[in-house]
Amino acid sequence: MEVAISRVEKPPTDFAVTPFFRYETVEDVEASRREKRAVMKTIELCEMRIAGEKNYIPTVPADSIWKTENGQAITYAERFSEQYQQFKLGATQSGDGTPLQQLRPFGISDAQISLCRALRIYSIEAVHSLEGASLKALGVSGNELKRMANAWMAEQARGGHVVSELDALRRKVAELEAEKVAERVVAEEALEEAAADAEIVSAFSGMTEEQLKSYIKERTGAAPRGNPSRETLLRMAEEA
Repeated sequence: MEVAISRVEKPPTDFAVTPFFRYETVEDVEASRREKRAVMKTIELCEMRIAGEKNYIPTVPADSIWKTENGQAITYAERFSEQYQQFKLGATQSGDGTPLQQLRPFGISDAQISLCRALRIYSIEAVHSLEGASLKALGVSGNELKRMANAWMAEQARGGHVVSELDALRRKVAELEAEKVAERVVAEEALEEAAADAEIVSAFSGMTEEQLKSYIKERTGAAPRGNPSRETLLRMAEEA
């Protein structure tokens, strides 16, 4: 059996393509001719399921050249490296993009999701990229689905802007709160100092002048000279 290898006429966007890698056993024509019997070999193929294309599935060898960039050949396996790795590990191969179910808030129905899958459209980004015949393939649901995808994309764009604004606002609030905490600490320290001073003044204010002189002598080792006023004695007692 000889596998039919497709020629990719138009390179669609990555979101419009869901690659699927698989093995296929084919006849090795040169070996068969040399051995004069059918010789089979197993090769890796890459199917490219294109959004909006129900019957057109380009299929190429996984190691065939997708394009050459800066003199370096890039294969289809390299182009779709994530899916190729899933294939080699035996894991489920998943396409890129956001699942169609995320359009539920925008009104997508189960029937519309099934329609998209039937046309190999597996992500919101793929719906958003549809144009021309691919979009028309969705029939009467095409414009509505396109509107939903556009609305979702616009919301994501706004969301990124809003997140940036929220981050800036949070930083500003944190700075203001830090300033308020610092001001509160300074105010509390000032109040504590004033309260301590008030307690000292209150304690001395109940003393007689003789008691003040005795306190000053006890604290400083020398009695006040002369006949200082009560205000002077209070000040000297506070400083003692």
